[in-house]
Amino acid sequence: MSDSKALMPNLGELELQLVAKDDARFVRMVRLSDIATGKFAMPFGHPWFALDYYKNHNSSADHSTEAYKTLVSQLEVVYQLSCSRNHRLMAKGNTVLAQHPGKKLFVLPEAIDLDNLRAQALALGVDPSKYLDETTDEDDLAQCANDWNLNQNLVCGKAADNVQIITDLDGIDWLVLIVRQFGPGRSQLAWAGGFVDKDETFKAAALREKDEETEVSVSGAGNTTFDITTTELASVRKSDWDPRAKFVEGMEVGAVVTHYRFRC
Repeated sequence: MSDSKALMPNLGELELQLVAKDDARFVRMVRLSDIATGKFAMPFGHPWFALDYYKNHNSSADHSTEAYKTLVSQLEVVYQLSCSRNHRLMAKGNTVLAQHPGKKLFVLPEAIDLDNLRAQALALGVDPSKYLDETTDEDDLAQCANDWNLNQNLVCGKAADNVQIITDLDGIDWLVLIVRQFGPGRSQLAWAGGFVDKDETFKAAALREKDEETEVSVSGAGNTTFDITTTELASVRKSDWDPRAKFVEGMEVGAVVTHYRFRC
């Protein structure tokens, strides 16, 4: 397989088209393993839904294999790394909020032992550097505490994500991810997702956001076919999901997993 083809899933005679829409800079295919090993970082608490799906909901896989157990352990560490990044931004955000009378500060969660977390990551083959690197914090903080985010909404926010997974003919899982156009996490890889509208369910919001931000289509002929399963993940409420000043009361986030499985 050539280097160019190695960047895309093996779909046999079929061809995959990806289109970025709305506030996605572009759409990119990334191996699940590259997220699980920290090659690419995800903003907010986004690794949570990959962890939840592979730990609890992927019924087609053999969860007893050592490779699968390692994957879940890696995703657990990556999620903790994403939390550590959020905590760092929340602490820095509090220094900005303190300069604005009447603004509520983040209640910081219990500190994560970064030395221990770094050791766990390295033992599992996870590179923690992209989550622990503070070089983009200035840009993130500017986005977290801009005028829109300083207009605090003192209730728990609600958002929904769509997790799109493609299992190719080689059995490799690929994620359909957007590249964020805006901060925090500008230029990082994220699920298609956004805020839940009034009277909208998490599932409806996740599917709407998928269609607003991405377009995934398959064309071609031959012996290759595919199945699509849709799994709704339970919403999760976390105080450290989103480090933007608008959401000091935390965030409740739901997700839908759209899993394409290709076969000959």
